[in-house]
Amino acid sequence: MRKKRFFFLAATLVFFLCTGAKSFALTPIPADPLDILNYPVERWRDRRFELFSWDRFPEILIFDIAAFEIQDRLFKRLAFFVEKTGFRGLLAHDHEIAHLHGWNAHDYNAPDLAVFFETARRTNFPLLPEERELQSILLANGIIGRNAASQIVPGRGAVLSISRQSSTDLRRRFMVHEGFHGLYFLDEDFRNFTRLRWDIFPQEGINLLLLFFDIQAYDISEPELLLKEFKAHVLQLPVTEASWYFGQHLPNRLLEVNPLNRRYLPVREEIRGGRPFFPDLARIFTEEAGVFSRYVNDRWGLAAGRVWRSP
Repeated sequence: MRKKRFFFLAATLVFFLCTGAKSFALTPIPADPLDILNYPVERWRDRRFELFSWDRFPEILIFDIAAFEIQDRLFKRLAFFVEKTGFRGLLAHDHEIAHLHGWNAHDYNAPDLAVFFETARRTNFPLLPEERELQSILLANGIIGRNAASQIVPGRGAVLSISRQSSTDLRRRFMVHEGFHGLYFLDEDFRNFTRLRWDIFPQEGINLLLLFFDIQAYDISEPELLLKEFKAHVLQLPVTEASWYFGQHLPNRLLEVNPLNRRYLPVREEIRGGRPFFPDLARIFTEEAGVFSRYVNDRWGLAAGRVWRSP
């Protein structure tokens, strides 16, 4: 019995020495999103990232990643394949996107992940080792699967990602933004509600979002992409901050990119703190954030600016 146990322990040690901590990451740590934000890096099982599952919605995996460079090696090609203008549906080679920005946070649902990895399998595309590792994690957790013909097919769930390289404030915002994406992927009622709200959203607000999404290189010809980003941007901050963000911060970012973008903004303008402020946009988005916040509160006990349990 002792001899068997010795050989088992020896084999286990050799396995982990050869593979490092990567094998641990196949099994996510269940956690509330706020706990993920505060989870000590010293306790990570892999110094590159830690893998969590949302404790209330275990089909949603959440990567917290040490640096943008590592995050890019896992998710950048996916970002272009799923969301970026001129690249959606295409497997871009590294040299084609090396000079382009992906995202500092990510979200992908099971169907899109399956199409990405199946396209790579079918075309024998040279994925990075980190992308192969991501595929293994998704397979191990049922977000994607294989059929009898070894084709990669959708399972259930989604994967989200944030980075420790983002500031504390942005990490919180990204966690909320991506968290609501995860729920959107899982919940049909949430998707239907979002579609209804978009259909009646004032044109001034739509113009602002379309201009911003276009500058960010989202493929705005894809309706589903617009819908999911609409609700995530409206929900990513508390309702009390919607006036500042959409009435002043975002319009001024667009004006800094190109002063000619002024023609897409409402006529009515004020000056607050030395910067243009657009009261109509502030009102439109504050009202919409309130509507969405009440919805997610009734459905899950969450709120605009919060995807974790109430204090």
